[in-house]
Amino acid sequence: MIAAYENSQWEPIKWENDMHCAVKVPDKNQWRRGQIVKMVTDTLVEVLLYDVGVELVVNINCLRELRENLKTMGRLSLECSLVDIRPTGGSDKWTATACDCLSLYLTGAIATIILQVSNGENNTTWPLPVKIFCRDEKGDRVDVSNYLIKKGLALRERRFNKSDSSHLSEKCLEQGDSTITEGIKIHPAPDRKATDKVSEHKMSGLKERTSETRTTGCYKPPVIPNMKVFEAIVSCIGDDGTIFVVPKLSEFKLVKMMNEIQTNLKCLGLLEPYFWKKGEPCAVRGSDTMWYRGKVMEVLGGTIRVQYLDHGFTEKIPQCHLYPILLYPDIPQFCIPCQLYHTVPAGKVWQPDAIELLQELLPKREVDVHIMKPTDYNKKYEEEKWEIRFEELLLSETETSVLPPYLSSFLPPPEELYAVQVKHVVSPNEMYICLDAVENYNQLNHHSDTDDSGVSWELESESLEEALQRCNKNVELFPPLTDFRTEMPCLAEYADGLWYRAKIVSIKEFNPLCVLVQFVDYGSTEKLAVNRLRQIPLHLMQYPARAIKVLLAGFKPPLKDSGKTRIPYCPKWSMEALWTMIDCLQGKQLYASSMAQAPEQIVTLYEDEQYPVHMSLVEMGLADKDE
Repeated sequence: MIAAYENSQWEPIKWENDMHCAVKVPDKNQWRRGQIVKMVTDTLVEVLLYDVGVELVVNINCLRELRENLKTMGRLSLECSLVDIRPTGGSDKWTATACDCLSLYLTGAIATIILQVSNGENNTTWPLPVKIFCRDEKGDRVDVSNYLIKKGLALRERRFNKSDSSHLSEKCLEQGDSTITEGIKIHPAPDRKATDKVSEHKMSGLKERTSETRTTGCYKPPVIPNMKVFEAIVSCIGDDGTIFVVPKLSEFKLVKMMNEIQTNLKCLGLLEPYFWKKGEPCAVRGSDTMWYRGKVMEVLGGTIRVQYLDHGFTEKIPQCHLYPILLYPDIPQFCIPCQLYHTVPAGKVWQPDAIELLQELLPKREVDVHIMKPTDYNKKYEEEKWEIRFEELLLSETETSVLPPYLSSFLPPPEELYAVQVKHVVSPNEMYICLDAVENYNQLNHHSDTDDSGVSWELESESLEEALQRCNKNVELFPPLTDFRTEMPCLAEYADGLWYRAKIVSIKEFNPLCVLVQFVDYGSTEKLAVNRLRQIPLHLMQYPARAIKVLLAGFKPPLKDSGKTRIPYCPKWSMEALWTMIDCLQGKQLYASSMAQAPEQIVTLYEDEQYPVHMSLVEMGLADKDE
């Protein structure tokens, strides 16, 4: 492919769906065989690279006519589908979560593919019905279909009756470094008896593996020496002033256990996708490459904050260094957390300089520990493990009041020029604006004291900014948001630490729960944890949402815009056009004139009342005029 197309020149061709072509992959500077899936625009096409099974959107300048000698060779990748499962939710389409999970689990994996073809079926069934097996962290083979079912992402669907099960011919295809095979022709196995024996052996082994359950439970609490004074070694100092010690009587047992762990636990292999929870016990491979017993303290996206239970200290490490297994669960934790008796830090919170002093004085020192007020860890352990309280679920403050949507803002009538501010840019011709002059804003967006939903507002003299400043001073008094329905008004914490008016767009993640919100006075969106959302006070609902979504008139994406990085969510435009538009808007006094107000707000944006801002993009070849 490289020899044939490296020095080739682009020629205009009328491309159509299903046409074969040679495709230059922009990011990798590679040439691949492809087939056109659909025409996105006049200059952008979606193509399938059928030798690797990848779909992508490219500019037509990256396409060449595929030579005849390159069409004779068959596809180098096989299109397969998992049998005996179907999507959840009663739909025939797979959810994005299921697709992402399957991609994470299989991409780049070494897999065993078992072809499922019965005698009555056409052997050229496409996509190929298969079962796929991968190795888990223990080195055992796992049925990917069963894995999706366990995750709640698929339901079982039987394809064959019991009488047909003996007629399955299976053929294993061991794959190498990727999930792409070389060109393979597939035929039913000629030796039926031998195949049935192999199948019976594999299915019996699979049943044994699926009957295994993952180890559950938790590590036992530390044992307090039965004496008033005992010798110990200080392991570490926590950020909250907690002093972690290991009794000298237990030191030899700890060293022995650690040596046994390193000897017996060489490698667990790659872990399948796993969703960690706070407080979950685990095995941890530390930054020193040694294995420890640990507990999850906090889930931080791609990293986990864990505590090394036998040593006390905490650390943030990648998820791939944690495994959901228990190491020596019958042996209690060796590290005992202690607090200084009758010692209260200044300000009732341990300051960094005090912690640094303790960390300099105590770690690795032998000390005598005088027990002044013992803690019954066994009782505390049982309470933490078994006691579940439901009283808080019945409190009135956990209920979120159902509020009407925010009031809408309006732009002046067409052909009138008015000052605006750009609050958020989505693409070069799509953005959120608000009226610049406060007095004009109040005149245009004056609403009666009762809206369409019948909610009555007490109109206040203070501005929205003053009301938000007052709310930010007492934000702790507002209850957390518990209702995450779409369009639900709320208060959301921005990156600057202040709280602003927002509304729920969608739920993005479930473990931990993360919600996509839009700041209604600015137009921008952000994914936030639920602890950064609060119920909005009713008096903030009387102010209309200031950000107004508009489309800019007078220009459109260019026909010739090859070789530029595209905006991922809007491939019609290049990233260069987006940054150029942002540069044109920053620090400028902007004016707008409405062209249409329904079904979408369309405006022309001007700099200094006369020069359209989009002309800079047209002059640089990043946009074309749209008459």
